[in-house]
Amino acid sequence: MKGICSICLEHGPLSFEHVPPKRVFNHKPAVAHTIYGLSVGSKFKKPPQLLQGPRGLGRRALCESCNGKTGAWYGDAFADWTMQCLAYAEKLRNDTNVLLPFHIMPLNVIKQILVMALAVSGSKSGGNKIDHLRRFVLSKQSMTLSPEFVIKTYFNPSDPARTTNPVLTQNRLTESCAVLDTRTGTSVFVVAEVAFPPMGYVVYTALPGVNISGDFASLCDLRCFTQFYYDQKYVPFLHVPVRCPFGPVPGYYPNLNKRETKFLDDDHVLLTT
Repeated sequence: MKGICSICLEHGPLSFEHVPPKRVFNHKPAVAHTIYGLSVGSKFKKPPQLLQGPRGLGRRALCESCNGKTGAWYGDAFADWTMQCLAYAEKLRNDTNVLLPFHIMPLNVIKQILVMALAVSGSKSGGNKIDHLRRFVLSKQSMTLSPEFVIKTYFNPSDPARTTNPVLTQNRLTESCAVLDTRTGTSVFVVAEVAFPPMGYVVYTALPGVNISGDFASLCDLRCFTQFYYDQKYVPFLHVPVRCPFGPVPGYYPNLNKRETKFLDDDHVLLTT
């Protein structure tokens, strides 16, 4: 399959980018909610169509060069981070205020998160703000991330009660969209959200001083990871909240015991896709 690479924007053969990487449990058949699936379901008045991943979730979004380089540069560090996250997530089912230590390479980790976001976002055009993220991940030594980009995470511990019903999947690969919180009148442009147990990641834009919905503001901010050199090891202590993603809409983490079949409540309005 040929197309435009989501990172270098060159036209050519596209390889399958596992999101998250194959080595972090994403190698078996899986399904995920997407904005596209929601629009198809809404059109025919049916539940959202799920993305099917017979050999793991992902997209044909990156050229072989970008896929290979970013995997070699950041993949091992991201796998180490994920294994530590899994150990914590398996013990957590409710939110906690405990600061948890992670023995990681922070810059490598955050760049792999952004590679996943770019692969999922659907953006194939240059000359926009996402170009900054492209340059950031293609320069493994770069520590300069524009302050308007926010990268956040949360624990997404696997719930056995949800695994038997595909529509209740905890997997979410959300393309670029804008979400309005009608409670506060705040809106957020989301580059992408990737949710796959044991973690979830949200990349969005926000100008300094602008109010952000609590659904996003309460997540763990990883921008401090850019303070470290490539391959530099460090032990950050992080407060990572527990969230239960449901459906394709970014920032939507409902209590499933109360409304497990509602895909978008009255507090969140999808503005654009």
